[in-house]
Amino acid sequence: MTSEPVADFVDGLRRLQTEPEVRDGLVVYRVEPVEGRHAGELVETAVEVAELAGWPMAPPHWTHLPAGVTLPATNSQQSSRSGWLRHSRQVRGWGGDADPARAWVAHIRGVLGAAR
Repeated sequence: MTSEPVADFVDGLRRLQTEPEVRDGLVVYRVEPVEGRHAGELVETAVEVAELAGWPMAPPHWTHLPAGVTLPATNSQQSSRSGWLRHSRQVRGWGGDADPARAWVAHIRGVLGAAR
């Protein structure tokens, strides 16, 4: 059974054509950054289902990325997904966007734009 916040998050990402799916306690989806090393390619990323309890009032804190996607300044830990790391990301000024899914995808595009 999926909680309402998780369903809302997935529905928002689906509307934005990021191909979300719930797998092994994660919502996995694909984002195409518009700048940086990964610009123009679909990068798979994820958030933990448990972190979506406050959605859309609060964004997830941890962003899960394949270990080959490195960030210049990050606090990272092993992800529950093999070969991935989860990165601590703060979202400043959250809550003012009428479309939180679009705001989340923009945030992730920005994170990926800085990736090496």
